[in-house]
Amino acid sequence: MSRVLLFLPLIAGALYFIYTIFKYTRMISNIFLGLVYTPDLEPVSPPAGEPLTILDSTGKEIEALYLEKKGSKKVVIFCPESGASKETWEKYAYFLPQEGFQILSVDFSDAAKDEKNALSQWPSQAEVERLLLVIRWAKNALGRDIRIVLFGISKGANIAFAASFRDPTVKAVIADGLFSMKEIFRDYIRKWAPILVRPNFFGERFPGWIVNLFTDLGFWYCQKQCKKKFLDVESMLNKKHAPLFMIHGEFDDYIPPSHQRFLEKISPKKRSVRRLVVPKAGHNEAVMLGRHAYESEIASFLSGL
Repeated sequence: MSRVLLFLPLIAGALYFIYTIFKYTRMISNIFLGLVYTPDLEPVSPPAGEPLTILDSTGKEIEALYLEKKGSKKVVIFCPESGASKETWEKYAYFLPQEGFQILSVDFSDAAKDEKNALSQWPSQAEVERLLLVIRWAKNALGRDIRIVLFGISKGANIAFAASFRDPTVKAVIADGLFSMKEIFRDYIRKWAPILVRPNFFGERFPGWIVNLFTDLGFWYCQKQCKKKFLDVESMLNKKHAPLFMIHGEFDDYIPPSHQRFLEKISPKKRSVRRLVVPKAGHNEAVMLGRHAYESEIASFLSGL
């Protein structure tokens, strides 16, 4: 009997720990799932490019725009931000036809509408598959020797980067507003844990291992709740990858400087990553507030391929 009494505190502690993990994993995940990103989209003028439709294996249509450049053996496949249409390619990639690139801009909006419990601001594996189909179409339609560059904005940047691992035809990725869902999770845990956790044994600063534990659990729980597989940019950056050009704004509220520096440090081969930070620019504002640097740095990056 005395032995049972001796182990009671340990048993109670273990049960409380399990309860705490379940409680706070669900709580922080619900906060995360409740986030809504509403981009400030400008009206789009009639775009350059020919509308076309690509069919996937189930017969669903993928809408795209194609701007041909006679004699060119290189193409930029453009992936817009969450909520934006294929027509927005001109806002970011307007100068690339002058650099000798054809343009193929993909619309992801229909894919998000089709999925149950879709959280359109978070990039998913299903959208990567959609982009891979477009890449295969480009190789068949434009020639097997076509050189492909992926250019993505925010969510589209994540999709483009993920797709580059699946097809060796992709020569490089331009990622304007690349982010890590897990780092966003960490930011929210650091913000809300001191307020929500009771009893709070750690004050305002929680140990890194606790933040990482609940980040991994929350990432898993969100996927389970949504029945979607989200993209883990951090694990991808840790692998050998195609040349990557990351672009961020200095005053980005969604991807703050600490988040940007975190992404830059992950890649084991620094020479495969190039970075541009535009002063005073917010989320997806680099092209507007640093137009000259935006054009020249991207053109320089692509010239070395």
